[in-house]
Amino acid sequence: MLKPKIRVKLAELEKRQNEVTKTLDISAQRFSNWVNGAAYPKLEEAFRLAKYLDCSIEDLWEYKEQCDQGADYLQSS
Repeated sequence: MLKPKIRVKLAELEKRQNEVTKTLDISAQRFSNWVNGAAYPKLEEAFRLAKYLDCSIEDLWEYKEQCDQGADYLQSS
């Protein structure tokens, strides 16, 4: 599961969502969905966003295990 941290990064950089959407040529609704975790960008879009904000993808999303079963699988590998 990915937890978005885009809102925090935008605040740190004092950037507005409409600046990002215009520069990256994406709709406001689509970007809002990324910010709220309702949808996720394609990998290439995530890299473009990170590059524009001068950060890594990990600065924009935090990966969290979804269930214990997956954690058990990772530990036994």
